[in-house]
Amino acid sequence: MIKTNVSNKSESKRLAILNGARKVFSKKGFLSVSMQDIIDECHISRGGIYLYFNSVDELFFETITQRSVRQFDEIRLAIQDNPPFNELLEDYLMEHKKRLINHINNDCSLLRAMYEYSFTHNSDTDKKLKQKQINATRATVRSVLDVGVQQNQVSSEKVKLISDNFMLLIEGMSILTLTGNLKEKQIDEQFDMFYKEIIHL
Repeated sequence: MIKTNVSNKSESKRLAILNGARKVFSKKGFLSVSMQDIIDECHISRGGIYLYFNSVDELFFETITQRSVRQFDEIRLAIQDNPPFNELLEDYLMEHKKRLINHINNDCSLLRAMYEYSFTHNSDTDKKLKQKQINATRATVRSVLDVGVQQNQVSSEKVKLISDNFMLLIEGMSILTLTGNLKEKQIDEQFDMFYKEIIHL
């Protein structure tokens, strides 16, 4: 029983550190973050944080791993109820729009940190993390499209092509949010065109 309590306390501390690290990465990106920044945010001793994480790289890797698992949880739950495909697609696109608008209007976003990390880390483990993120998003898109297939609104033969096209669209718009060259009107226009192409297939 005591071991369980210690384990739970340890996991709670670890999650608290990751939460603090996420806030720091969201504010400062990746390249300019030090362990001291995270220590200050978490109000923890230097020795205390090193009980859980050895470096900024390790902290960021774990932060992004957790984020990848939780992204679009609400959409995944909605899919289980088999809603009308057009409503599901609209909700999914709206989730992406909210995320993109947040990147445009709010400096507190992990997006810049993620690109900085990607451009500076190329180990096999890092490549697997990047691929895992892409696969998670692609799997969600395909799950949405599969509902359309089941409801005879999307051809099963086109699911892979559509999901790949959507991945490229989202990636391109995400980069444009970092440069300040993406407007809400453009998001609406691109998503409206994407929606109409799918619905009228």
